Amino acid sequence: MKSLLLFILLAIFSLNIYAQQQDLRAEGMDWLPIRPDVKAGSLWVPENHDNPGGKKIEIAYIILKARDTTVQHFPLIFFSGGPGGNTLVPGLVNFILEQPMRQERDIILFDQRGIGYSSALPDMSFDSFHIMAKNVNEAEELILNRQMIREFQERCKAENINPAYYNTHQSAQDVGLLFAHLGYGKYNLLGGSYGTRLARVVQDFFPEYIHSSVLDSPAPMSGDFLLNRLDSFSLALGRIFDYCKGNENCNTQYPNLIKDYFEAINKLKTTPLTTKMGDTLEVTINAQDGIYLLRRLLYQNNSREKAPELIHAYLKGEGEVIQEVLQAEYFLTGGLNLSMLLSVEKYENFNRANTAEVIEDHYKKYPYLPVKLGFLDAFYQAGMEWHEANLPIEERQFKISHIPTLILVNQFDPVTPPKNGYLFKEKLPRGQLLVLDEGGHGGGNQECKNRVIQNFMSHPEAELDISCMHIYDSKKK
Repeated sequence: MKSLLLFILLAIFSLNIYAQQQDLRAEGMDWLPIRPDVKAGSLWVPENHDNPGGKKIEIAYIILKARDTTVQHFPLIFFSGGPGGNTLVPGLVNFILEQPMRQERDIILFDQRGIGYSSALPDMSFDSFHIMAKNVNEAEELILNRQMIREFQERCKAENINPAYYNTHQSAQDVGLLFAHLGYGKYNLLGGSYGTRLARVVQDFFPEYIHSSVLDSPAPMSGDFLLNRLDSFSLALGRIFDYCKGNENCNTQYPNLIKDYFEAINKLKTTPLTTKMGDTLEVTINAQDGIYLLRRLLYQNNSREKAPELIHAYLKGEGEVIQEVLQAEYFLTGGLNLSMLLSVEKYENFNRANTAEVIEDHYKKYPYLPVKLGFLDAFYQAGMEWHEANLPIEERQFKISHIPTLILVNQFDPVTPPKNGYLFKEKLPRGQLLVLDEGGHGGGNQECKNRVIQNFMSHPEAELDISCMHIYDSKKK
């Protein structure tokens, strides 16, 4: 009788996944390859897990089955960054389908709540880009951000969405239900940027499901959305200046880089740079936009080479690198739900004690920030009113976790600097931290990183072969 019941349950489960797969395709996932090693589905979860009988939202996922079905490695589940980064997109799915990492383990991709196919929030991303593109001063930019946020508050209200429930703790409970729904015994976690925060909370909530965890570019909960970005950007920019001074080729080409940087920002104050994206969108880059876009460029692997080039393009008033960084920002805008980002960060990374006066004083600590950090500054101040929920400051921390964990971070990262890695490791007794001598945010030698990650997930207690990696001096923070 038990065997018959189990068979019926498995049959229902399989039919349900197939039905959901068809539904997902009909709702816009027609790009998903129709092949036996690609499965799609969804499950419904409470919008507020503290009220399980209330409103439900949908969590969509895709399973990319292992090529070698004879090997029983635990699957990998991927946590995207942002917050707000889309996962279920053709580029990422088709890319992972061809990766060696899928040879011996299933890979699970899902859109976090509020994103993409998972009951997405009305997205203010492109509205924010158009604000940045305008020729407005800091005060006007703040006014425009407040107007934008009020508009999207009304849109959420009209759609019966409460942004206060779109945060890491609620998302982590979605993942727990997904674990049970999929039925694997254990999972390997792989998080990038914000995804490391979500994965780390999942470790705390559901340790019984976790075989290993890989956290690339760690993003803590015990920080501040704006003030930490000022700190990490200033640190990364200073390291770029130091690198250029110590590198013969860079120093020969840009012998006065720090002086040129301040001259470039001052020039943008008096003479903003105007350019076009495509045939229609005019973009004006003033001083705060110039710093904002420079910070964006530091996300790239080749930031040590390109940052000096962008500074000099600002001085000259032209250069291909300006279009490159604008296109990169626009591309990121299209793959990031900014409303979801604000919902998460307002809950766990905003601090109402940081008034405009406090922020102004904080800028004085950073000589490399002669003006405010463009859009992010106005977005932080205006975003304080997005929703009413705030995770208490004392609860914005992780628990001690004994899950084997590999932490990766780049020395020149402008948003998740090496000190974040040390902060994560403090509560991971079985954690390993690798600080890479690489530029960019989460970039570097991806082939090498993937090889190390695969070996770690298969044998998390074994000594790692990291001979392909460029390791920064671990004694420096």
